[in-house]
Amino acid sequence: MNKLFQTIAIKIKVALTFTCLLFFAFTSKAQYSINNEFATTSSCDTMTRGIFIIWWDNDFNYSAQASTMLDSLAAIRTTCLNDLNMQDPLNAQDGYYCNIYIHTPDNPLDTFFVNGWGNGVGGDANGYPFMTLPNFILGNELNLAHETFHIFQTHGMWDVTPGIYLTDDGGWFVETTAEWFAYKRYPNHEYAFITSEIIVRIPQVPLWLDWWNQPGNYPNNWQRTVRQYGLGTFLYYLTNVAGIPDTVLSATFYSGTNFTPQEYLYNQIGAVDWRNYFIDGAAHMTNNFDFIAPSKVTEAILEWETYADPLDDNKFIQTYTNTGSNGWFQPDDTLTTNAWSFNTYKLLNTNNETYTFQINGNATGSYGDDSYFQGKVLVQNSITGASFYDLVMNNDYQGTLSIELTPNDTAAYFIIGSMPEYFEDYNTSFQLFPYEMKISTGEITGLSEIELSSKRFEVARYNLLGQKVDKNEGGLQFIKYNDNTVRKIFAIQ
Repeated sequence: MNKLFQTIAIKIKVALTFTCLLFFAFTSKAQYSINNEFATTSSCDTMTRGIFIIWWDNDFNYSAQASTMLDSLAAIRTTCLNDLNMQDPLNAQDGYYCNIYIHTPDNPLDTFFVNGWGNGVGGDANGYPFMTLPNFILGNELNLAHETFHIFQTHGMWDVTPGIYLTDDGGWFVETTAEWFAYKRYPNHEYAFITSEIIVRIPQVPLWLDWWNQPGNYPNNWQRTVRQYGLGTFLYYLTNVAGIPDTVLSATFYSGTNFTPQEYLYNQIGAVDWRNYFIDGAAHMTNNFDFIAPSKVTEAILEWETYADPLDDNKFIQTYTNTGSNGWFQPDDTLTTNAWSFNTYKLLNTNNETYTFQINGNATGSYGDDSYFQGKVLVQNSITGASFYDLVMNNDYQGTLSIELTPNDTAAYFIIGSMPEYFEDYNTSFQLFPYEMKISTGEITGLSEIELSSKRFEVARYNLLGQKVDKNEGGLQFIKYNDNTVRKIFAIQ
């Protein structure tokens, strides 16, 4: 597992009877009482501030660390309640401190040694959340932010909205949003975005892959186990680049819905926008995660190289150099897209050439659900940087795009996103959504190909950001024609 989270031993998964009771974010109680099942004040030292109480065995001295942590906990609480519209954990609402235990692993002198604790959040016999922190992780602000966010998830997902976690296909959102919150708070931390590379290395797996729902034929390795942490980077893209409000994510826990998180977001954001955000995020992550610091990308690659199973590296299905795919190509079942996943094909180029990218998807998945595909092409230019182009989709599973490349366009990436209206797998293996793809050079002919209009005319112009521009505006422009070809020019104003 990821070196930051390899001590996690507790899964937040509590399925309780749904209740529509709503509680105020701030308790009106001025004083809190102790209620815990793991320690006594005779065997432990404590420190309190706000709604939190920190415990540690009195054979050790963690008072300095506890004081610093309590300041951070108070700040995180303010963000969760005021900015994210979340609610206090139930223990605070009932007038009790929220318990946090510092333990010293492998030391028999420690009161908590017999519990075999790791690093995480769980529920006690009262149904109240508590946090356990091993001494060697104290001072790690990123980890504390992640675990504290779990505390503020609990009342929502345990009491208000338990329905979205009754299936294992909803559990990914718990860890992913906690990681997103930590990245938002500490984007420059040593371990921020550390598992990002997993997303582009096994992109064909469904969005909701987590610890507990992996099919029996999946390899048992690091990248499949901790991918849900890597998806925190995708959520960071959604809020920090695509502009989705942070509260859209946090509201899921207090929404009262019975949908899985992925279906809830699909409904809240809207099918068109959610699908566009998904494939746009895939393209920007393929473009070396262009929305986070390059140093973070380097660290994520090193993390991959250190822990990943190299036999389970599926970043590019195929790589071509100055040529097309030589006809239609279909990946095998182990690489084929599941629901809400993608595949990427890499094209290296040194020529002046027109390339045509095509998708011909199956109308239904392997269990009969309707397919939905979108295609996108990322072009990396050695002078102007990256540009992004959408395939023109004729229907929900077929589309095409032609692009004129120059020698400065050193690489193009054909990204195929599978985004059906399907949000949960009830089968022993995840549903596949198969397709064929083709990359062709030059003009295309034949009945099975895209027919080009005999009269070529301009449809629209775009700038480097994909925004429509007028022909009289200066700068780099991309002219799209009715035959789906694209030409780059530099306009002088």
